[in-house]
Amino acid sequence: MKADKPRRMDDESAPATKRAGRRPKGADGTPALSRETVVQCAIELARREPLSDLSMVRVARELGVAPGLIHYYLGSRDDLLSRVINYAFKERVDALPPLTGRWRDDLEGVARSAVEVTARWPGLGTYILTHNRFRLFQRVGPGETDFGLAFFDHIGRVFRDAGFTNTQAALGYHLLMLFITSISAEVENRQAPGTHHDYIVSYVSRFDRDEVPGASYLVSSFAKLDTAQTFEAGLRLVLDGFETWLEPAGKESRTARSNSSGTSHRK
Repeated sequence: MKADKPRRMDDESAPATKRAGRRPKGADGTPALSRETVVQCAIELARREPLSDLSMVRVARELGVAPGLIHYYLGSRDDLLSRVINYAFKERVDALPPLTGRWRDDLEGVARSAVEVTARWPGLGTYILTHNRFRLFQRVGPGETDFGLAFFDHIGRVFRDAGFTNTQAALGYHLLMLFITSISAEVENRQAPGTHHDYIVSYVSRFDRDEVPGASYLVSSFAKLDTAQTFEAGLRLVLDGFETWLEPAGKESRTARSNSSGTSHRK
């Protein structure tokens, strides 16, 4: 079952307001552009260039028009960014595996699909990790789907149905997303230690082992780490940690059943 696609908006997600005034015309008197054309151009740019480079001027240059036309159809750069990010988040929601009812499998599916989709959008992981606006919810108009909210809702359902408290679920969501976005940013920025193996090893080797015993102990294995290895180990640790939150209730239940059985036997 795919995540439902909520259509509500919060303050940050207020619909874009087009600029007032007469719509610009082309040389033949027909509308020069359309909102859909502008958005589609921005999406195509964001698929091949860093999201941080996306701007009204960049889209206007790509379309061969004045920046004022882009402002007319979309309003502001924030409106432009949110449109593009919401489209990327739609891909993220569409890629979610069907829910199985097994929370570990479902959260693992979220993590794997989210990292895979984010990697297809240059700079998206870094943007989410370093910006507040639009990292969670989007600006959408009436009848449009906020796919950030849909993703948030999907993960919330997984935690709720597994029996986590809402406090645990909130912290679990935040920790899982920090992990996902950190991995995505590592890929985008080529930050895996293995990518810089020679530099790391050669730098530490300049120092005597007795001077930096900790660094000397770490460096050989650390410099070999790649993103795939980090992702697998990190995801397992995150999910194992979540599982400990459910253990007390399970232990109490098992203890109660054991005590009940023992009392009944003695009787």
